[in-house]
Amino acid sequence: MDPRLPLPFDHLATRPLFEAQPPLELFHYTDLDGVAGILNSRYLWLSKVSTLNDTSEVNLAVHHFKVLAREAAASLPTDEAKLLQEAADELEHVRRTNICVGSFCEEEDQLGQWRSYGNDGRGIAIGFNSAALARIASSHHVRLVRCVYRPEQHAQITKDLAGLLLQAYRAERATAKDQWSALIGRFVSTFLLIAPVVKDTHFGLEREWRLVSLPRPADDPNLTAVLTGNQASVRFVLPLCEEGARDVDVISSIVIGPTVDPENIADAVDVLARHQGFRVPTIRYSRVPYRPKR
Repeated sequence: MDPRLPLPFDHLATRPLFEAQPPLELFHYTDLDGVAGILNSRYLWLSKVSTLNDTSEVNLAVHHFKVLAREAAASLPTDEAKLLQEAADELEHVRRTNICVGSFCEEEDQLGQWRSYGNDGRGIAIGFNSAALARIASSHHVRLVRCVYRPEQHAQITKDLAGLLLQAYRAERATAKDQWSALIGRFVSTFLLIAPVVKDTHFGLEREWRLVSLPRPADDPNLTAVLTGNQASVRFVLPLCEEGARDVDVISSIVIGPTVDPENIADAVDVLARHQGFRVPTIRYSRVPYRPKR
């Protein structure tokens, strides 16, 4: 069995915490170059988890699992305690697994988002029709999930993941070395599918949702390498529509940030969206009384 193939987690008790019904719209904050890139290419680029600007949420999930593995050792049979510990050690090597994510916010006009991701207010929040986005993502084996910020829920998710691994081990009795390694590999893939939803409580105001891809082999045609200047990264290219499609309705609105020339930006984005086949019903302006530095 492919060691990258995740363990099934359909019956994970904490799954409803992150696989919930999204709001009607979700917003992706970006600068003008980012908007032009999305509209011109008609793609979203999801970033590999190991290259995120802030990897604290992945590390946070790993930390919770390591603590659990250490504490569980005293109450489990020797082989099961060893399994949890080896799985915890393997989670240090997240770079081996090509799981990619993209970020969205429930709020369309949040100052913190403008400052952090919208070029200090000069950018745009692209509003996506959540149902259409989830449908497109699913067709490419990508899931739309909600981030979880409460520490007690982080602990419960981690406990459930450990239980999932032990349940699979007890069912398969993976005692041979190759079976043991394959089981841990599959668990790591499962863990990394869920780890991106575990975020520090201080980020709670972001009210973030994420697109999270299944693990991808290095030769996957939707994976691409970006090398520019002194930076390198792996991205997953998610098409927003079929080639040649017109009147595409996945973008439900555009929100212009609290910049100094919002009308000019709105006109330019409207023209570009129409030329690239996107039907954008609404263009709105930020109401945040903030002006970016020139």
